Amino acid sequence: MMKDKNNDKKNNEIPETKETITILKTEYEALKAKCDEKDDFQDKYLRAHAEFENARKRIEKDKYDSLKYANENFVLDFLPIIDSLEMSEKHIKEAKDFKAVQEGVDMIHVLIQKFLKDIGVEKIKTVGEKFDPHFHEAVETVDLKDKEEGTIVEELKPGYTFNGKLLRPASVKTVKHGG
Repeated sequence: MMKDKNNDKKNNEIPETKETITILKTEYEALKAKCDEKDDFQDKYLRAHAEFENARKRIEKDKYDSLKYANENFVLDFLPIIDSLEMSEKHIKEAKDFKAVQEGVDMIHVLIQKFLKDIGVEKIKTVGEKFDPHFHEAVETVDLKDKEEGTIVEELKPGYTFNGKLLRPASVKTVKHGG
């Protein structure tokens, strides 16, 4: 059986009635609302993404600035020591009294030791202590019968810790029997 093409067209056509127009308008408004909602979500996403990127860039800049100026207080605290060294240099050239020069150098040494202690740097104890491979580096040994083996008898180069962490081991001379 052959279908009538005209009948198919008639069945597919929707008569324009007020009811149909109202239904179509309602469906159109619903679709438009969904599109507007999608646009709102996209807009909110783009704004959130932009805010995130701006915050990330701001954090990176703050991190860079923190690293760049991290030593500012260190430098400010160290400047008086430099000032003292420069003054002593002037006086050394004109000095006639060696004892006064020695006292000036001792005062600067005290300033440096206080500065280091204030920032967390401590000198490792050596002479008379038992050798500790975590803090000492044995550079030389000596055979002394009156000292216990492993005792440090001389510091060749001081070692330091920074807030409890080893910066540099102390180079020392230790006692070793039967060498």
